[in-house]
Amino acid sequence: MTIGLNNQKIITGVTAIIILFLLVLGWLGINSVEDRLKENLRVQLKTNLHATQEAFNLWAKDKKLDAETLSNQPMIKKYIRELITLSQSKNLSPKDLLNSKPLAWLRSNLEKACTRYGFIGFVVFDLKGLQVGALLDEPVGKSNLRNQSGFFYNSIRGETVLSLPFKGDIPLPDSDGKLQENWPTMLVSTPIFSENEKVIGVLAFRIRPELDLSQIMTLGRFGQSGQSYIFDKNANLLTKSRFDEQLRTANLLTPDQKSILNIQIRNPGRNLIEKPLVKKESPSSWPLTRMAQLALQQTTDEDTDGYLDYRGVPVVGAWTWLPEYEIGLTTEIDKSEAYRPIYALVKWFLGLGTLLILTCLVGWKLSTQYQNSRLEAIQSEKRLNSIMNSLQDAIIAIDEFGKILSVSPSVKDRFGYSMHELLGQNVKILMPEPYHSEHDSYLETYKRTGKAKIINIMRILEGKRKDGSIFPLELRVTETQWDGKPQFTAIIRDISDLKLSEEKLKEANQLLEERIEDRTQDLQKATIKAERSSAAKTEFLSRMSHELRTPMNAILGFSQLMTANEKEPLSKHQSSQVSEIMKAGKHLLELINEVLDLASIESGKITLSPEPVCIVDLMNEVLSVVEPLAEQYNISLINEIEQDNAIFIKADKVRVKQVLLNLISNGIKYNRVGGTVTLSVVNNNTQNLRVNIQDTGMGIPHEKLNKLFEPFDRLGAETGEAEGTGIGMTISKKLMEVMKGTINVESVVGKGSCFHITLPKCDPPKEIITLKENNIRVSKPSQTESEKKYTVLYIEDNPANLRLVEDVLSSRPDISFLAATQAGLGLELARAHRPDLIIMDINLPEMDGYQALKHLQNYDETFNIPVIALSANAMKKDIERGLNAGFKDYLTKPFDMLYFLSVINRFIPSSQETTEN
Repeated sequence: MTIGLNNQKIITGVTAIIILFLLVLGWLGINSVEDRLKENLRVQLKTNLHATQEAFNLWAKDKKLDAETLSNQPMIKKYIRELITLSQSKNLSPKDLLNSKPLAWLRSNLEKACTRYGFIGFVVFDLKGLQVGALLDEPVGKSNLRNQSGFFYNSIRGETVLSLPFKGDIPLPDSDGKLQENWPTMLVSTPIFSENEKVIGVLAFRIRPELDLSQIMTLGRFGQSGQSYIFDKNANLLTKSRFDEQLRTANLLTPDQKSILNIQIRNPGRNLIEKPLVKKESPSSWPLTRMAQLALQQTTDEDTDGYLDYRGVPVVGAWTWLPEYEIGLTTEIDKSEAYRPIYALVKWFLGLGTLLILTCLVGWKLSTQYQNSRLEAIQSEKRLNSIMNSLQDAIIAIDEFGKILSVSPSVKDRFGYSMHELLGQNVKILMPEPYHSEHDSYLETYKRTGKAKIINIMRILEGKRKDGSIFPLELRVTETQWDGKPQFTAIIRDISDLKLSEEKLKEANQLLEERIEDRTQDLQKATIKAERSSAAKTEFLSRMSHELRTPMNAILGFSQLMTANEKEPLSKHQSSQVSEIMKAGKHLLELINEVLDLASIESGKITLSPEPVCIVDLMNEVLSVVEPLAEQYNISLINEIEQDNAIFIKADKVRVKQVLLNLISNGIKYNRVGGTVTLSVVNNNTQNLRVNIQDTGMGIPHEKLNKLFEPFDRLGAETGEAEGTGIGMTISKKLMEVMKGTINVESVVGKGSCFHITLPKCDPPKEIITLKENNIRVSKPSQTESEKKYTVLYIEDNPANLRLVEDVLSSRPDISFLAATQAGLGLELARAHRPDLIIMDINLPEMDGYQALKHLQNYDETFNIPVIALSANAMKKDIERGLNAGFKDYLTKPFDMLYFLSVINRFIPSSQETTEN
């Protein structure tokens, strides 16, 4: 093993040396190729530059020769001299020049010659630079061309001159014939001599640089990015760039601009194709490119190492300066294209080198893995034997026929067989019936169909020991392939102890279920007991309400009669005493009502009727109720709710009105003298509306705020400032909760408190929208009923209540009063007298009010007589039951005398009402 490792190290070292030698040799080759490529590139750039320069010189000479040829034609020279002589006349206007005969002849004949020689127009100058003639009208009479590019002054000295491109002095036609402002133009000018050979003027022909000059530069284009171009001493580009679209993408050109005269050969410092120009940048502040700097120094050179061009793209190039024309000429190509062969060669070299290294590494790795695998195989075999010997679970391997191939040592502990006794035997000797008989057929079926019943599935079976005893076991079987044939490995675990634990657990679960059933029965009994207790509580409250309301009806009723008796008025002292009686009675009645409300809410039997409620209308109703109380306490009510703000909330109108009355009443009663109660709403376009009730009272200490909503805890009781039950706030909080709202308070001692409630908003009801849209108004029907005598029957077993109602009805002289203390007697009187209205108590002896009502509804004489209930059963469910039974109205004791009379007037109109109607 040691000799093999040493040989491997030697082979690895030699291989590494060979690879290193090949890499160094390849790199030297690449450098040699790169140097050769640079030399070839230098030659190619200089050759292309020279060819372009020669082409430009030939073109310039041709244009000069064409201009001289045309200017020396006798007829052309004659008419030009006449035109110049004519222009020297005094008081000659541009219009006179335009209408002159010489110019007309020149336009007629010289235009054709211009077309033949590739010019697009001509201009005639006198010695002062005045444009005395032209193919177009607009230049005539002007002298703005003489300062362009210096061509005029050179021609005055007798030279034929080719000007540099400049922006047009007038709108000039583009390649499509459309006139454009500032369109590039250039001139070739030649002097005009007099007969005695003196220079008397200049003839200039227009050339299109974007066509003619740029066409010369296109000869210098090569590859995908190679180009030649000309620039002036200010580094302005004078020919068309090959990369106009890229320059527009880089924001150096606008969409309608050309590169001629609009680009300067400056170095942007970055690749503008990848990162375009931004508005805050000024290209004029950039330095010149390396090529432009050296060319403007009138040098001829090349650079194959690379520099940034006016796009910010790395290029290589060659350049020269043409002093005759004061222009620079350069040939450039993108560095990435110029060095593409080298880059490709480097990539191939790196790829091959990497492949070679990887191949060696893989070979070394495989060799190492082979050696390691041999070592690991030996170690694994040792570990496997050690694991097999230490496992408590038995492991058995069999072939496709069920013959045992190998077993773990723990098989002897589980089955009692030694390893030698089992090898070569069929595994079914370890199985009791019916598994013993079925095992061979199971293997045959699996080989034929491939359907497995136990492979890769955990199953609970039984095993058979050597002594014939049976024990439960857990079996897991997996399948493997060896030499193309299936083998099966089984892991067997003795679960005798687990089965014993399961039996014990089953017994414990049975005992637990029995205890749970006992507890469930106890809980059901407790629930039934609680329900009975709740029902008893409700029944007690109902009876208490009835029993208290009956005497209260007499107390409050007779007190009202005594106060309203104009024939025998009370003295001031008596009136004060009766007022105290009524005040105490009403307070007791409030206490009864609130206790019943609290009981209904806590028992969950309160019923709500949610509906869309207009907060403006609701608040107006509440204020009309509490205004007398505010006047009594000298408190000002401030309503900051906008009256035209039609916001609707989803709530039970009666209950939310009850909450608002309680909060505003408290704000009045617990306020300071001369204080205020302010009402407002907060509508923040959320799903809820918040209503604020702000008072200017003494405020509530922070430590007492938590007790505010506890029942029967009156925070102001110790001062005796105002009466109360102590459960109004508790009821308000619980009502807000069942209406899916909230109630909260913020208070500052000495400044006051702000109670606020929130309720969900909703859309207005459809009928209101319809009424608003159609402007529908409903009028009350007119009543025309003659005065007549009416009869009212009152069925009541309490003499005091009979006397009270009789005294109240005495204010109606048109009503005769009948009374009955039993339901049976009342029925007889009703059938005999057929009264116009029947008032009936509910809790009557022998027959209650509901039974009596059914009889009245069944009699022919009484079925259409309206019946009103007057009862001390004042809970909401009692009122609903009475109305559902058929009572036309349901009044509760004690009743308010004025309201009672209003109900009577509804069924029996008084003579005064009839007259008014």
